[in-house]
Amino acid sequence: MHNRASHRFASEPADPGGWDAALDTGRYPGLRLAVLFAGMLLVLICVGWRLVHVQLYLPQRIARDFDRVTEEFEPIPSLNGRILAADGSVLAEDVEVIGLTAHYRWIEDPPNENWLKQQARSRLTPAERRDRKRVEAEMRRVADLHSSLWTRVAGLTGVPIEEINRRRAAIQAMVERMHRTVEARRQERFEQAQQERRRGQVSSETWWGTAWNQVVRALTTPPRREAQEPLVIQEELAYHPLLDEITLKMEAEIEAHPEWFPGLRTSLRTRRTYPHGEVAAHLIGSRTPIREEELAERKAKFPKGDPLDYQEGDWIGRTGLERYYERHLRGIRGVRRIEKNRRGEVVRTEVVRQPRDGRNLVLTLDLNLQRTAEALLDEALAGKLSEEETEAPLPQGGCIAVLDIRNGELIAGASAPRFDLNLLVASDRERFEALQADKRQPFFPRLTRMMLPPGSVFKPLSAAAFLQTGRFDPDARMMCQGYLDSPRSNRCFIFTHFGVGHGPTDLTLALAESCNVYFFSGARQLGPEPLYDWGQRFGFGRPTGIDLPGERGGNLPVPPSRRGANSTAKREPWYPADTLHYAIGQAALTVTPLQVVRMMAAIANGGELVTPRLARDAGPSFVASDSVAAVDSGALYWPEPQPIPDLSPSTLERIQEGLRQVVAHPRGTGYKTVRSKHVAIAGKTGTAEVAGREDHAWFAGYVPADRPRYAFVVVLEHAGSGGKTAGPVARALVEAMHAQGLLPGTEITRRTGGDSPAL
Repeated sequence: MHNRASHRFASEPADPGGWDAALDTGRYPGLRLAVLFAGMLLVLICVGWRLVHVQLYLPQRIARDFDRVTEEFEPIPSLNGRILAADGSVLAEDVEVIGLTAHYRWIEDPPNENWLKQQARSRLTPAERRDRKRVEAEMRRVADLHSSLWTRVAGLTGVPIEEINRRRAAIQAMVERMHRTVEARRQERFEQAQQERRRGQVSSETWWGTAWNQVVRALTTPPRREAQEPLVIQEELAYHPLLDEITLKMEAEIEAHPEWFPGLRTSLRTRRTYPHGEVAAHLIGSRTPIREEELAERKAKFPKGDPLDYQEGDWIGRTGLERYYERHLRGIRGVRRIEKNRRGEVVRTEVVRQPRDGRNLVLTLDLNLQRTAEALLDEALAGKLSEEETEAPLPQGGCIAVLDIRNGELIAGASAPRFDLNLLVASDRERFEALQADKRQPFFPRLTRMMLPPGSVFKPLSAAAFLQTGRFDPDARMMCQGYLDSPRSNRCFIFTHFGVGHGPTDLTLALAESCNVYFFSGARQLGPEPLYDWGQRFGFGRPTGIDLPGERGGNLPVPPSRRGANSTAKREPWYPADTLHYAIGQAALTVTPLQVVRMMAAIANGGELVTPRLARDAGPSFVASDSVAAVDSGALYWPEPQPIPDLSPSTLERIQEGLRQVVAHPRGTGYKTVRSKHVAIAGKTGTAEVAGREDHAWFAGYVPADRPRYAFVVVLEHAGSGGKTAGPVARALVEAMHAQGLLPGTEITRRTGGDSPAL
């Protein structure tokens, strides 16, 4: 019997294939070691994988973050097209202007403490930043640089330091006002969020659900800040315009010494200039900044992108040619993509879109004649050209137009009073308000929008209407006693002033002496319908189609027999006196100066109605339309002159003869004041009556009388007699045209028997 330890389970057979048996019996002596090694290896693999990840992958990701670049898109300025006179003189152009901008932190006074500390630390090494005294000394140096910067800027630019400080204060006040507004809104949102959070803490969940949610929030939600961080708005980090214009030398000095001028940048922009100031101001037109609502309208109209690329701050044509040819003149800015690293340094630049300058516009205007016409109007408005023996009334305003009868080219279009186009660019508020307060309306474009009764300058059209009926004998003489029926109404001008009539009168003499009674009689005989029909054929009652915006068409009264069922004039009364006054350019008839000069051109060129125009051609350029972008040849197409239907040559000959005698015959209304020693002039005086005010003075005609080349019109508002006030201006205009070589070979041919034939 062997004495050995045993236990109560010793009698039970062990599992020969069990795991415990394998370990206990040593069947696999290396198994325990293998398990331990496998466990340690697994841990080492995890640690090694993490080390590899940290060493190989994390640095690349961190480097990508450090090397990450941001893209910015910068506009490249383009030039709008120039407007040129016929001789190539520049009337409007864009010029490049260098401006000076400054970072807000350098503008701010006193400077921001956090910004000062940041600037100081950026100038020190990491070791120096741990020295508090060194940091404070560097902060004082930056503060000194901040204060001395503006003294250097004033010395370089010549702008007084007081003006620079005033502009800085204005910028700072604007930014601080914006900061307060944003801060108030942020504080309001913060308080609302606090209230919502407090309300959210009261929940209907079970206690264990609430506890679980609190645990999750505690583990996953970062600590909540009870106080908000200081607010910094974008305007505090931006550059603001300080000086509108500096010289190229100043720009070079600033760019060459950034250490002397920190926080400053130069910027390139364009500005519209008008070298001749007020010359042709109403024709050239003006530009003003585009409005927010206009940008919104264009964005809604072109959701895929504005083809003309209008942006905030752009200037757009508002009046005149600047507006009419906006699409032709408009330059398309370029776009430059700038890539910057995290420190704001430029890494790469690329021009995404090249800038495209606008198209130049060449006009038909003769600059010398335009200046002469404007000077004549200025003298007339000052009362220097009047032939009145007594003191004549000073005109309120005036207009002169000269038109090529062959193709409708306007070689002069003057209005008075005028304004300097550069005033709208420079924004001189005092001068602008003074012009607005001027009762003579210097901003009013009289050539295309002034509608006045024409008076007797309408009589050539009345003569055409009478003759074309075939029921009117131009050679039959009618006795003019100075009035039609009663000495108190329907009178001639000479009867009103001298108490006499014209005596026996035919059509030629009626035009030459401006006999109202003759035309009263013809209108009574034929009715108003021929006047209306031929008024339409000569283009009255509708715009002429000139390339200027906002042209008005005047008012051509519609006789009852010509009114349609839906006519707005259907119920307006028509009296017999309306027919009589219609024939002499009164009643409700109103016209524009451009319509009258076109009528004279049609009489002079054989009966063709031309379309007036100012633009002659435009150079090839990139053109953006509403849907496509292409290169346009620049050619401008205009309607060909249209023959006036059914206007016979014999009618024109009779009218032309009458218009010649207005000036050539001693009894003509323009003989004393319009007749020139150098040029034969044909035309018609007009005195349009205005109730309660002085009459409007007209003279319209063409030159040379025998070989017509140009039609012209002179109108002076509330100036009295047409022959005595508008006539001298017309003569001076024609003589200037002759002196400037516009009327070669126009010496007057002397006729047998005197200066002019007898009537």
